[in-house]
Amino acid sequence: MQLSLLAVGHLPAEAVAPLLEKFERIEVLELDVPPRDDLAAHRAELNRAVDAAANDWVVIVRERESVDAVLAAEIADAVRGAKAWGFRIRSEPLYTGKPLRIGSPAGELRLIQRRHFIRRGELAVQGTGVRLAGALRSLTFASAAEHRDHLAKTAVPHSALRRLLIFLRNAVLTRARDANTLRYLWIEAGFDHG
Repeated sequence: MQLSLLAVGHLPAEAVAPLLEKFERIEVLELDVPPRDDLAAHRAELNRAVDAAANDWVVIVRERESVDAVLAAEIADAVRGAKAWGFRIRSEPLYTGKPLRIGSPAGELRLIQRRHFIRRGELAVQGTGVRLAGALRSLTFASAAEHRDHLAKTAVPHSALRRLLIFLRNAVLTRARDANTLRYLWIEAGFDHG
């Protein structure tokens, strides 16, 4: 089996190493798109990369994401079985080594059969599309201190009231209930103490 991998941003080899064990050959194409941008906003670049792919199946992996052994096996089974022409894959962000409960559980279209890829509008394939059970692992910050350092360089200062309102808004929108996600949102809002 062969696979084309579209790398969105810098992607080290160890991030996709489990895929190397499941496929005979993996072609890597780099997508010239900012790593966190919506792929639908860069359709021309995405279409060119899909057209340039040498293999029928294409998987898209963003910078700071990695594929574990379970997801690699699921991708290989999906390609081998070809029971659908597109597969949505969730990206599970990790903060201080633990999952963040942020983002859509539906995932994004990340594994596609090249010949069935629709080249206009929303990211879609002709025919059937399903969601894989596994998820890409996406590293955010290794520690709260690293997160604070990043914000010290990039964040816009706000009043205490505004920071509190930002935190409350984000907590309500994400429906955060676990301590790790709440700590992330607290620091992200600009509070220095975890």
